[in-house]
Order: sequence, then C-alpha cells, then structure tokens
Amino acid sequence: MLLDQYGRPMQSATNFKKASPPILGEKFGNWAGRDDLYMYSLPGGGFLQFDLSKLTLADYRQMRDHYQIQASLSVLTFMLHQLEFTIECDNRKIATFCQDNLNKVWTRLVRGLSQAFWAGYSPMILQYENDIDGRAVQLAKVKDLVPEECRVNWKEVEGWRPPGKNTIPPKIKIYDGIQQFGAPWPIPVDNTLWYPVLSENGDYYGRKLLRSAFQPYFFSMLMHLFANRYYERFGEPVPIGRAPYDTEVDIGGSTIKGNEAMRQILSNFRNRSVVVLPSDRDEDGNPEYAIEYLESQMRGADFERYMTRLDEEMSLALFTPLLVLRTADVGSYNLGTGQTQVYLWMLNAISGDWAEYIDKYVLKPLKNYNFGERAPDARIRFRKLGTQAQETLRAILTEMVRQGSAKVNLEDLGQAVGMRVEEVREVTQPPAAPANDPSQDPTQDPPADPGTTPKKDTRVGRDRGTAPKGIKQASRVAGLIKDRLVAQYEKALRENRLPELSLDFGYQAQMVAALEGEVDDPLAAYAALVDTVTIFVTDFVTMESHDKNSGADCIKSLVDLWVAHLEKGTV
Repeated sequence: MLLDQYGRPMQSATNFKKASPPILGEKFGNWAGRDDLYMYSLPGGGFLQFDLSKLTLADYRQMRDHYQIQASLSVLTFMLHQLEFTIECDNRKIATFCQDNLNKVWTRLVRGLSQAFWAGYSPMILQYENDIDGRAVQLAKVKDLVPEECRVNWKEVEGWRPPGKNTIPPKIKIYDGIQQFGAPWPIPVDNTLWYPVLSENGDYYGRKLLRSAFQPYFFSMLMHLFANRYYERFGEPVPIGRAPYDTEVDIGGSTIKGNEAMRQILSNFRNRSVVVLPSDRDEDGNPEYAIEYLESQMRGADFERYMTRLDEEMSLALFTPLLVLRTADVGSYNLGTGQTQVYLWMLNAISGDWAEYIDKYVLKPLKNYNFGERAPDARIRFRKLGTQAQETLRAILTEMVRQGSAKVNLEDLGQAVGMRVEEVREVTQPPAAPANDPSQDPTQDPPADPGTTPKKDTRVGRDRGTAPKGIKQASRVAGLIKDRLVAQYEKALRENRLPELSLDFGYQAQMVAALEGEVDDPLAAYAALVDTVTIFVTDFVTMESHDKNSGADCIKSLVDLWVAHLEKGTV
C-alpha cells in the first residue's frame, strides 16, 4: 500500500473526480458595447474639445479625402497587404488547402479588413462556391459592404438564472449576422465576417481611428483657407499713396486735385511696371508724393509650421511615425530606423488582431465544410515584421547552399529572403559535370598548367592553398569558440530559454594574438565573427517554423564559414 507524506493510504487514481465545470456559454454580461456620451471639460464647466460622439460615418468618410489622412491610411493598408503568412495545422492536407484558398482572396480580404481603420468596423460577405474539379467548397470572393448601410443583427439568448429562482433570466445579445439596408432579412452568420478594430466592451462598431484625428483635421482645413487668403492679399500687397489734397496737378492737359492724381497713378501702377510721381516737396524738403505698401508683420513660414504640426498630429492619430511620410530636421539614420521599427511592431499587433477573426470566421468554416468539424483546426501565422535582418539571412542561405551544409528549413528561409520555393530547390541542385572533364573526377589530379607558378595572395602575403602559423592558430581558437557556443545553445534549448539566450564567445585575447600580423585589424575580424553568429541566433530563435534542434549545426557552419574566409584572406 502506498502512503502519502502524512502516512495516510493514497487513493487510487481512478477515484479522483474532476471539479464541477463552470457555467458554460453565453450566460453573463450584456456585452454589446455602448456609445461614449462624455466630453472632456474644464473643472468649472466649458468644453475642452469637440463633442466627437456626434460625428457620423459621413464625416469620417469626408475626412479620408484629406491628403495626410489618406496617406497614412494607404501606407497602413499597403504594408499589411504585404504581410507574409503561413497556415499551420496538424493535418498537412488541411493546411495546404486553406493556404491556397486564402492566397486567392487575400487582396480583397485585406481591403475589406482595412475599411475598419476609418469606419471602426467592416461588414463583409463571404461568398462560397463549389469547386467541381477539386470537389471542395472554396471561398471565392470577399465583398466589403458600405458601413453606413449595415448594422449588427442581434439574437437574444437566455442568461444564467440561479437554481430555485422564479425570476425571468436576463437576455444576452449575441452576433447573428448582418442587417443590410434594403434587404428583407438578415444575412446569415456563416456568410458574413464582421470585423471591429480595437473593440472594447463588446462594441461591435469598434474604435474609429479618425476620431482622434478630427481636431487637427478641422483646424487644418480652416488654416488652409485662411493661409490662402493671406497669401493672396499679401502676395500682391495693397499700395498706399500719399499726396496733398490742396494741391492741383496738371495731368494730360487737365488740372486735378493731388489726391485724385495719386489714385490714378496707383491704379495704373497695379497694371504696369512704371510710375511717375510729381517732384513737389514740402518746406522741409520731403517729397509730397510717396508710395508705400501695406505689409504684414507675420510671415508665411509661420502658417507653414502650424499646418505641418497639424499634419503630424493627424499622422500620430493613425499610428504613423512622423519620419515615415516626411523628412527629419536632422539627418539621423538611427532615428528613422527606430521609428520604422516601432511602426513594424505596431503592424505585428494589428496582424495578431486579424488572426483571431481569420482563424474563427474564415479558416474554421473552410475546414468544417471540406474536412469535417472533428478535423484539427487551422491557424494563420504571420511572419513578424522588423525582426529579421534580410541581408544576413540571404548571406547565410547562399553560403550554406553553396557549401551543401544547410540543415535548416530551406523553404522558409527562401520565403524570408524573397525567393520562391522553386528557386530554392533550383539553386540547391549541384551543377551537372561536363562530359569528359577530368577535373570533375575526384580520382584524378587536376591537369597542371606548364610554365606557371602558384599565385601570391597580395593581401596577406602567402601562397594560395597554404596558411601561415597564425592562421592555423586562429582556426584552432575558432574551434574552441565553436564548442563553447554550441554548449551554450544546447543548454538553453534543454532549459527552454532560447529567447533569453545571450552568447558568451570568450577567447578574444587568444584570437587577437593569433591574428596579429595576419590581418589588418584582428579585433575587427573577431567582432565580425561575433556579430555574424549573434545576429543569426537572434533571428533564428524568433522564427517559429524552424527546428530549434538544428541551431547548433547552423552555429558550427557559421564559424567554419568564418574560418574559410579567414584562410582566403577575405575577412
């Protein structure tokens, strides 16, 4: 008999009972959202900003015509359209089917989902058709409906009522399709996709991103009108003429008053480029006739700066960093790179929001219609933006393919660097050996070229095919570094802490001492090895589709590749 820590007999596992399950289903919480009816105000009263709750979809649609808002929305949509994704499923056949079907409608699906950025929500129709050849039900078209003409069709279900109570159970609203203006009945749930962006408190009408951009939009339109009037008035300033009223002037044989003469002179001056004034002077010697301009003390640059600020406020309201659509006041490359990185991280968050709706309302119905409800579910996985160094991945893939030591998923790497799978398979095939070419026969020595001597490597001063003592010593140190890194990686893999892995290379003094006199900058050569392996490991552990067990082999290949370049003098 087995005893527990208190000496009591242990019960059999078959006697264990599961805890009572919680109340299941839609039973609590009227989770249908509510309108924001408040406004920001000062403590003693008085409004601090516009009552944005009174804005209608017609107002938001008009705001889309503003150049800054249109640019931000377009960049947001176009960037999301280029997201690379894969369909994951325990059943490979289901994943392939969903991947192919989603690729066909991806453009229209992105266009429909992006409508929610300005309207807050996007009602869409999922149109299915029979694929006779493939004997499958496929999603053929995604129709984005006009938001103003659609509303949620609610269905009420009974909520939870405590046992023994005779009270009426509460009514809970759940989504039950789309009610479109003019349609006699609602569109069924199975043929609809209703996407609210940044939905809170169950509000199916989402959060309108343009709402926070309304104030700068409103003042931007006013300032453009006022600035145009200002430019028109002071671009051709009003002339001011001074003339004595009690003096008479003879013009064209007619004698007229001085003020009338000045009026005629100014009228002609506005249409011509020459003006002639009488030379009369007062008792102090100052000219009695003079022309000045009515000028403004304000400059057009002040309007320009204010309108630029309003554009920046609208840009920030739509999550668009300032340097994405304009140049900076200073030439800081790191600043622009940092803002781009933050923007890409924001797109990753939006793609995660999309994935929830695509998994539930697009992929799951496709799986149910074609493979049954008990088949494993398919999930969309977007490739994270801003985490992979494209040039680094391309260099690693090319060199591994060239050496024939690649043990990672070449298809995923090929997609990451912008190559199709067919292209990856093509470059990995070994070149065909020419007929009757003795150089391709490993049992024969290559033919010697008479009258030639081994070429000198002018950069490191050694014969090709040979390595001086310092290079050999550096290769041995690199072997120690390789064993050290592999041990660190395998330990982190066993302990499930690969994302927090920080490689400790060591052997810096030995490597620099071995490379003294062999390369121009030994410390830079060592830093190149550290940077290459660190960047690769950082990217590799964040790519979910790769077999993490192959990471150690990749580290070995990278160190060997660095040694090969070192022996060739190309580090």
